[in-house]
Amino acid sequence: MSYTKEKFVKVLNGVKAPAGFHYMPNGKLMNDADHIAQFGYAQKKITNIDIDTKDIDNLGETKNFSIRSEKGAIVTIFVQDNSGNFYNFTSKTFTSTKDALNKIEITSGNYLFDIVFPAVGGSLKTYTFNIIAETAGNIKTVHAEYIEVRNVDNSININQSTGSRNNLVQKIINQDTAKTFTLSCVAPTQYVASSLTVDGAVSSSNRVVVDQDITSAKFLQVHDLVTGTGVDTHQLVTAINPDGDNVNEFQLTFADSISDGVTLTATPPFNGVTPHYNVSTSGAFSDATVSTGGSLTANFSITITATTGRTLTLISTPTTDDLCAITTVNFGSAALAIQGEDTSSSSVFFRFPVTNIANLSTGLLLDSARAGGAATGGGSGGTNTTNGSRIANYRTTKDLQEIFEREYYNDFITNQVDDVYVAGVDPVNNDVTAVDRNGRVTAQAGNLVFNKQQADALKSDTAVRLFAHGAGSINSLTGMDIKISDVTATLTQISTTTSSGVSNSATIPVAEAGNISVGMTMRGIGVSASAANPTVVSKSVTSGAGNVIVSSAQTIENGQTLFFDGGSNIITLAGTVQMSNMPISDTTIFFDLERFLLAR
Repeated sequence: MSYTKEKFVKVLNGVKAPAGFHYMPNGKLMNDADHIAQFGYAQKKITNIDIDTKDIDNLGETKNFSIRSEKGAIVTIFVQDNSGNFYNFTSKTFTSTKDALNKIEITSGNYLFDIVFPAVGGSLKTYTFNIIAETAGNIKTVHAEYIEVRNVDNSININQSTGSRNNLVQKIINQDTAKTFTLSCVAPTQYVASSLTVDGAVSSSNRVVVDQDITSAKFLQVHDLVTGTGVDTHQLVTAINPDGDNVNEFQLTFADSISDGVTLTATPPFNGVTPHYNVSTSGAFSDATVSTGGSLTANFSITITATTGRTLTLISTPTTDDLCAITTVNFGSAALAIQGEDTSSSSVFFRFPVTNIANLSTGLLLDSARAGGAATGGGSGGTNTTNGSRIANYRTTKDLQEIFEREYYNDFITNQVDDVYVAGVDPVNNDVTAVDRNGRVTAQAGNLVFNKQQADALKSDTAVRLFAHGAGSINSLTGMDIKISDVTATLTQISTTTSSGVSNSATIPVAEAGNISVGMTMRGIGVSASAANPTVVSKSVTSGAGNVIVSSAQTIENGQTLFFDGGSNIITLAGTVQMSNMPISDTTIFFDLERFLLAR
């Protein structure tokens, strides 16, 4: 027998050696301490510690672990939580009394054990695993060579590092309270109202000229409701720059008379819709609670309700591409011109510094809200952005000619090469200054470059929203994987009754006009549809009893029920959502209403 790899023989032919002695290969007794002093220890290496460090389910769960080593390695294992309690491997509970698996010999080369974790209380719980390589008899157990892994902020990632420089390896597992996963809605550009000033009196005309250039959609969009002193009820914008010759002119539903200098309020059609980002959760899907890092498959239902007097029309059935995650950025105090960029006016730039670029990527949509104020749902700083802007790499090219000499002539070949290239998300040598407990970056200053130049006024703006649309961008921004399927959209039928009979008239008095909108088709007993059902041209009130003007004259009795198709004030979205890798905080994903609904 040899003691270079094997442990001392303490029993030979049924006879136990005295304490502190062992049998040598020749059958003689030898003192343990003398043997170790003369010949040293037999070393056994722990080769792998397989501990799943994914967050523990908030409701509690049992996790299995293993330690792989050379046969005969000896380890001690104890687990302690951040309350000072120790895991008792017999009772399978955490108690204040220290307990451990003491000097366990790994005879097979793979030691398996499990831990039963209870449900978490009201705060984050951390569990520290301590694996000690023990020395017993002539066996000295060691860990594998230490390989250190650091997070991007240069802090040590204890869970991804392997081995040890001493006899201790520690791993940490977290167990957090349940996080809420919510599906809600947002209208990025058609929520916040804006103001305009009439430039020249309007007299019995449906054309209005204002002080501002309204073609940028920063002040006005088709289907906006226009209100103000002297403006008739429920005037909607039907065209902007209708003749193509005046960027300050727009067209209303019907002729009106408005005084010069009147302040108009233009209210987008999604204003007041619920649920909506930072305004209302009414109708949202927020019943799902998920453990951090966990997964969810659930049937969802969202009730989208338009504000009084507005209706919603389904353009298409929403898909995962119509979902978005939202974050905000704070801009630095000065724009940064790019080499070769036309800055002759010093008023527009492609590149701006921001305080945090963590998890941002090219393709994110820049806030195009008309006005600031996150409390009202519009975000802050959108006023100074250019519509349709995204984070994008900046690239210009130049032509280079190469000369290839032939025997009797030269060839000239033109190659296009990059002249200037700037990354859309550029840390510009700024260090990562913070990571979360899983090593995900949470803070790093840098620059953002956009596909369109932005006004210099964007500098110093705060809480400017960025929208990450689709599964890939949502994953980059949040770490979450998400997919929706089997989506249906159900429109609540709009109906009302006539409040008096009409004869050969296109003006139909109804008991409730609030949920009727321009463009809807009308049907019902008595409705004449020689070629097609008549459509709504306008209405006299935003809500309540009033007149609806339709496209053809009708003769209808008093009290007759009329149905209006092509829209509704309530749309119910239903389907299945699959989500995995829940972030460490409550997370809301939004349906971008402007991608699949038309509001009027």
